[in-house]
Amino acid sequence: MREKVLFIDCASGVSGDMLLGALVDLGVPLAALKRELSKLSVGGFRLTRSRGARGGVSGIHIRVATPGDRGYRHWSDFERILRRSRLSAEMKSRSLALVRRLFEAEAEVHGETAESVHLHELGSLDTLVDVVGAVAGLDHLGVSEVVSSEVNVGGGFVETEHGRMTVPAPATALLLKGAPVFSDGEDFERTTPTGALLVTGLSTRFGAFPGMTLRKIGYGLGTKDPEHGRPNALRLVLGEREQGGSEAVLILEATIDDMTPEQMGYLQERLLEVALDAFLTPVIMKKNRPGVNVTVIARPEGRERVSEILFTEGTTLGVRYHEVRREALERRFVSAVTRYGKVRVKEGILAGKVVNRAPELEDCRKLATRKKVPLKEVQQAALESIGRGASERASSGARRAPSSPSEERGERAGSPQLSRRAKREATSRGGGAPRH
Repeated sequence: MREKVLFIDCASGVSGDMLLGALVDLGVPLAALKRELSKLSVGGFRLTRSRGARGGVSGIHIRVATPGDRGYRHWSDFERILRRSRLSAEMKSRSLALVRRLFEAEAEVHGETAESVHLHELGSLDTLVDVVGAVAGLDHLGVSEVVSSEVNVGGGFVETEHGRMTVPAPATALLLKGAPVFSDGEDFERTTPTGALLVTGLSTRFGAFPGMTLRKIGYGLGTKDPEHGRPNALRLVLGEREQGGSEAVLILEATIDDMTPEQMGYLQERLLEVALDAFLTPVIMKKNRPGVNVTVIARPEGRERVSEILFTEGTTLGVRYHEVRREALERRFVSAVTRYGKVRVKEGILAGKVVNRAPELEDCRKLATRKKVPLKEVQQAALESIGRGASERASSGARRAPSSPSEERGERAGSPQLSRRAKREATSRGGGAPRH
């Protein structure tokens, strides 16, 4: 089974209208976005699209016009609109969560609460249109994962209701906390607060270009068209990959030579609470000192937590890490019924076919202890049980499959078809009709 992956390339920054434009250029019908936005049941806004170019890159620019809208809304205003809307429950929930984050960021900047703070420029309807439109666009695409690149924030200053602010603006910076960012040095705001909200709120993770088969590419254009530097365009790349296929993970390492075996074992246990895997390798360090190389495999979003455990539970002064890709089989659990009891068996599936099986160790351990038999006998019994079940299903399927439609009709016991055929065969042998 294949799944869709979306990559958000923020090398030139990101804003709400750029994201909407890129979604439309990617293939999301503008009519579909308008249909979802009409479910907000509020007037006063209009979406228009135009094709243009920024720095020689062709794309779509979406303009959200809100004539007469004064903005200056509170959280309760947006919440009321969304809760009364006819959006699906999932889209309503995601939109509410995103808008709430925006108010919480503004509240932190101004030293207020999310309920008391009011938004100036961001309080207009175009903020709500950007948020709901982006959620609707992703829903239309049906993507399973959204990966974002590091975010270009731009530079210089931006004029706001509160005066001239350094880029990134205070709320933008708060919304980007935990995300990888950089500045290309250009003297304008590359990433807006709404753009920061959407890229951090909708992305599954940040990282390098994901492994996938490319299907579509779309560009969303910003309003400004700088003469130099990067084109003011956001790129979206839509692709497909096999479910359970390639994914990006991090390898984190630390080499330690001054911990006891007890401490090292505890460190590994703590790492396994948050990582995909953790293992210890004996090494000879400088000055011929024996030591241990601690290797951790973790998802990119877990890097900070893994590093924290290595620093607090270990004695290392540094952690090395780099990104790699790994192939993973699709996995499922099935239950094996053995003479010792039930055992869960993990199956690895490639292209719809089971290629690996492994009985769950804890299930086998408990049964081996309870029945007082060797562990390997329980494991073997589980594999044999699953193997017999698969063979029986295949054999049963083969017996049930008729070689022809006529055979399928004729093999039904007691059917008129069978009786007529028997009579014909008897007549052809010269036996005639049965005598009584």
